[in-house]
Amino acid sequence: AAGFSVGMVALQIVSMLLFNVAPFLGLAFGGGWVRVLAGIAVLVALGFHVGGDVVMRVSPLYCLTLPLGAALFAYILLRSTVITLRQGGIYWRETFYKLEELRRGLV
Repeated sequence: AAGFSVGMVALQIVSMLLFNVAPFLGLAFGGGWVRVLAGIAVLVALGFHVGGDVVMRVSPLYCLTLPLGAALFAYILLRSTVITLRQGGIYWRETFYKLEELRRGLV
């Protein structure tokens, strides 16, 4: 989804943390208008999450895992990007695919 672009991965990670984790931090540690706006953002995010939970027929309480899931996914993106850059490619099913080839779409 990032097109093997470090800049795009950085944007995805920052966006994920900004939209899914920061409102919870603002609600917990903010004051005044920051807390009010963060509370609105949290309610909207949890509302969408509960809607998805109902459609998927799972407990609506899963919505409470939103900030943890977003933080874990951001970590996964960061770690996989670092490993891919360090190795110069990706191992998939016992085959190594070079990053240059992946970027050019040769694989």
